[in-house]
Amino acid sequence: MMPRRRCNTGFTLVEMLVVSGLSALLVLLLANAWMGFGRPLADAIARARLTQEANLAAAALARDLSGSLVGSVGSKQQGLNVGRLVLGGSELWLCFDGGPAPDGVAEWAAPDTVITYAADGDRLLRQNQLTGETFVAARDVESMEVADLGTALRITLRLRYRDLARTYSFIAKNP
Repeated sequence: MMPRRRCNTGFTLVEMLVVSGLSALLVLLLANAWMGFGRPLADAIARARLTQEANLAAAALARDLSGSLVGSVGSKQQGLNVGRLVLGGSELWLCFDGGPAPDGVAEWAAPDTVITYAADGDRLLRQNQLTGETFVAARDVESMEVADLGTALRITLRLRYRDLARTYSFIAKNP
């Protein structure tokens, strides 16, 4: 009788290490490919968010720079823009005529309505100094610069969301 030959059916340690290394390489390649798909989407979301915030800021500024205070009731002179101030190049004050007998003069206090715009932290705040009402005109605001050009204002907003920054400039001509 002939002795039977014994057959090993398992894997060697070297074979297991090679398969593990190839699996790790495959996982790494798949992760990089997945990041390549996700990055443009994240950038598009950031661009859309910054554009939306810039549009919100532009709408609020356009409402107040239109020449009269929206929602004013009374005579034609009531709520007309009678003055503007640029403070430190980073704050905008608008004065709207008020009271029972509007006089066309910016008094910068009651009965006139004073609206201010200023960047505070990462927000652009609009404040009505007469009522004390404050609301956020835009978020993700890094800075605001205001320049009085004589017959117009230039308002420059720098917005940042995650790694993306954009600068928007608005020119508001006198009404």
